[in-house]
Amino acid sequence: MMEEFKIVTSANDLPAEWNELAGIYFRQKEFLVHAEKYNFCKQRYYVLNENEKMQAGAIVYTLPLDLLTFLHIKSPVKMHICGIPCSVSCPGIFGTEENQNKLKKYIYNKEKGLVLFLNLESITNENKISTGTTLPTIVLRNKFNSWNEYISSLRSGYRRRLNQIINDKSEIQLDTVNCSNYTQEMHSLYLNVFNKSKAKLEKLNYDFLKNLPDSFSLTLCKKNKELLGWNITLFHRNTQYFFLGGVDYKQNTDNSVYLKLLFNIVKEGIEKKAEFIDLGQTAEIPKLRTGGKLEQRYMEANHSNPVFNSILKMAKGTLSYKRKVSDHNVFKSVTQ
Repeated sequence: MMEEFKIVTSANDLPAEWNELAGIYFRQKEFLVHAEKYNFCKQRYYVLNENEKMQAGAIVYTLPLDLLTFLHIKSPVKMHICGIPCSVSCPGIFGTEENQNKLKKYIYNKEKGLVLFLNLESITNENKISTGTTLPTIVLRNKFNSWNEYISSLRSGYRRRLNQIINDKSEIQLDTVNCSNYTQEMHSLYLNVFNKSKAKLEKLNYDFLKNLPDSFSLTLCKKNKELLGWNITLFHRNTQYFFLGGVDYKQNTDNSVYLKLLFNIVKEGIEKKAEFIDLGQTAEIPKLRTGGKLEQRYMEANHSNPVFNSILKMAKGTLSYKRKVSDHNVFKSVTQ
């Protein structure tokens, strides 16, 4: 068996097998080309081949991020991140577990300085690697044939609250358009959400969102033509994804803007016959109240300097996400 590792510096030059092995849209060439153009952060792509056939891949980029972000402490450190160069919950490495581990070792040896693997679905048992938890994602498994069936399946308290949210008489409209309709006003609402977040990662620019590929949809929440909030979603294969959103917090309490947009994602996913509705990370409580379930995500870190790496291992508890939340018993019967 002949193993070969390659580093590709442009998404346009990725091998033909990349998309099929990558699976998730955010790891596929179309989105990676977009990210290179509008959020360039020295992206490079690692490929493991065996007998000239691709077996694993990884996306690596370089950014200064706050090392102590979960403690809300400003601590910018340049790091090489294996992940998607935007805020989504899928890991940036793929392939079988065995091949991922081979590729990880190669990346740790190749990249100098701090290397961080984000949003892993499992972690290595290697003693020299510092591991911890990061933000979980919340996924609703769709077993409903219609939106009305979903509503009927909810326990009375959750159903009553949902009906209050979607049936109010406040003349709020939800309209779905192409992302080319994205405006600076919408971007200011995105920055509202970003600046309020307790787990800041990449801050995306206006052009990144306005020029998203046609696969994405932009839903606007308006009242008397006034913009109250918005979100962007993606339907790919069997999954409806929440990508990003923005909210006018001054309008949110009286108009339930966030919750209207959140439940609209669930409704769209059910109507599109999605098997999974991925509601993303952060805001765990309202997302769990839709019937979604927590899916844990992990991170691994290593520093090429042995001294710094020892410090990293000792501090791993400080670097981890520690908030504990429990699943909610949303449905009448155990169907989810």
